[in-house]
Amino acid sequence: MANFLITGWAGFIWSELWKFLLKEWHNVKILDNLEYGYRDNFEDNEILKNNFILADIRDKDFWKYLEWIDVVFHFAWISALPECESHPDKAFDVNTTWTVNVLNSVRRSNVKRVIFASTSAIYENNPKDEVHKETDFVHPNLIYATTKYCSEQVCKAYAQNYWMDIIIPRFFNVFWPHQDFKRKYPPFTSFLIREVLAWRKPTIYNTDDCKRDYIYVYDLMQYLYRMALSDKHYEAEIFNLATWNAYSAIEIAETIYSALWKYLEYDMWDPLKFWDKYEELFNAKYNLKKERVKQEVFKHCLWDWSKVRSEFNYEAKTTLLDWLKEIIEYQKNYKE
Repeated sequence: MANFLITGWAGFIWSELWKFLLKEWHNVKILDNLEYGYRDNFEDNEILKNNFILADIRDKDFWKYLEWIDVVFHFAWISALPECESHPDKAFDVNTTWTVNVLNSVRRSNVKRVIFASTSAIYENNPKDEVHKETDFVHPNLIYATTKYCSEQVCKAYAQNYWMDIIIPRFFNVFWPHQDFKRKYPPFTSFLIREVLAWRKPTIYNTDDCKRDYIYVYDLMQYLYRMALSDKHYEAEIFNLATWNAYSAIEIAETIYSALWKYLEYDMWDPLKFWDKYEELFNAKYNLKKERVKQEVFKHCLWDWSKVRSEFNYEAKTTLLDWLKEIIEYQKNYKE
């Protein structure tokens, strides 16, 4: 039995990790400041009450939360791309500067391993016709991906200079019925289902054959669990958490409409206007290039997952199209 700490717990993915680890009979502390977490990810039970820490990774005395902890899952960050562009100071503060605070606190503790969640967005400027590998040279330039890349470099510095055991999984598009579909701008699959169930015609900006890799949350948990318990030492090693199963926006929409026995219909909007609702990006002297927005809309993402599959002896088994019906049922039956 191991002792875990999950930062950024109240996001939907990490609340699932908490449940997964508890089922494996481990002790799990959960930490969040609730600025971005969602209350519906909470369960009203004694285990949660006794193990939840209302705190911030920016706390100068963060080290005090690490007593008796074996592995830290550092998953607290700001992830919405346009929000990071709109508030770059806050994005660097939370995503990078305070990752240093976590690592420096770990350095003074008895924690055995840190698992730092990075992102596939780091590959955003790599050639779209290539299958991306962990060894690829990357050169991100949107704020979100840049903050995560900087944090990866910080993790490498601590691993190399202090012999700290750190693993860096790069997450791809994670899906699961319990996604935060009620928020204003939810993940794409949840957005589509929400709009169709409400008899609204969804807006799709990318109608080309650009595809993105999707990984089911249970497969993600299996990889993270194996990372946490591995008896090897990792010097900030990077792993793509992907599945080799990639889908276009239109393929996903067609499957959803088919599952609901509805005729496919949607509005096509100009991809150059994808982030227009974030006015602060376009009302200054120097504005975000519209072509950069279009590049993000038409991003094609397919990743090599052979390294993680081989290292942790697990192969992701669930495809997005298999599970769309379950996501639909979750939203249909959801009660406030």
